[in-house]
Amino acid sequence: MRVVSAVLLPWCPDCGTPSGRCDDRRDREIRDLKVSGRPTTLVWRRRRMVCDVCDRRFVEAHRAFEGSVTARLARRMVADARAMPVNTAARGHGVSWGLVNALVVAWAGLVADHRRRRRCRVLLVDETSIRKRHRYVTVLVNADTGEVLAMVPHRSHAALSAFLAAQGHRWCKGVKVVVSDGSKAYNAAIDARLGHARHVLDRFHVIRWFQAGLVAARRDVQRRPEGSVPAFDRDVFRSRFLLMRRPDKLSEAEQARLGELFAAHPRLTAAWDAPAELHGLYLADDHKGAMAALDRFADIYSTGLIPEFSDTVDTFLAWHNQILGWHHAARPSNGRIEGTNNLPQVLRRTAHGFTNYANFEARGILLT
Repeated sequence: MRVVSAVLLPWCPDCGTPSGRCDDRRDREIRDLKVSGRPTTLVWRRRRMVCDVCDRRFVEAHRAFEGSVTARLARRMVADARAMPVNTAARGHGVSWGLVNALVVAWAGLVADHRRRRRCRVLLVDETSIRKRHRYVTVLVNADTGEVLAMVPHRSHAALSAFLAAQGHRWCKGVKVVVSDGSKAYNAAIDARLGHARHVLDRFHVIRWFQAGLVAARRDVQRRPEGSVPAFDRDVFRSRFLLMRRPDKLSEAEQARLGELFAAHPRLTAAWDAPAELHGLYLADDHKGAMAALDRFADIYSTGLIPEFSDTVDTFLAWHNQILGWHHAARPSNGRIEGTNNLPQVLRRTAHGFTNYANFEARGILLT
């Protein structure tokens, strides 16, 4: 099908002057949506114009076309790339992988720019992997909207600091709360670029630190003298998952089972009570209640029965401002970004072997 532009006077891209001088006309094939399942190609009689003011020669453009495809076909291919690999979308439309990927990257850039222009009051920071234990990206999410702002290559101080610097001073001043894990690199970048904001550690990571002392104590209790067969106490080992449960989540049968275990191994009682009191930091209604729970943990730790919690105490002392700040920042959580990170993991399995950070970010932003 042969088509022509209805625009009488195309604008010069240099000086913006309408031009009516046509130097020549050339046919260009433009791929369009299929009709009844059959490929459709438009032949555009494209004019080459000459500007009357600056004497520049230029070819006319039209918003209905995106390079060698129509805009509606480009939108369809980007939509298909959300639900399937780029290779599959390209084969379905009979175009190259490079064309579909270029459209995805361009569209993701527009989406990301639009998201970053909005005010971000609570910023969530976490990392996810492109290839497990090989390549990582820093994921930034606006907690107010749940939208992914960027997936920055690497998980370092430079990566996060460069993103915040690129956003500008005004955007950074609008950030009031930052939630991250216990990464020292992220902490340094946040202190440097968002020193005015309240930095809060995500409670999931903090509670995991608390549980590490219980795991170490349980492993020590279950060991039997050298040469014993078996080498560990089976009852203690089988209770490893039960010990990780919160007291208020246990059934009567589970409580009875733990009661028998604690009667046989009194040190496990202190090891189990310690993280329960530390978890009270988050169950408390306010900062005062959190400090009371911390005092109860201190009383248990002072008995000397749980030396395995020494690392937990050191970690808490190093991050106490970020941990206790949870009660002063409307109790934020990284739960939203953890859920978002599951989507790129699905993408990683769908399109295995990602090595290009820009392509992964584009697909990730499009997917989320």
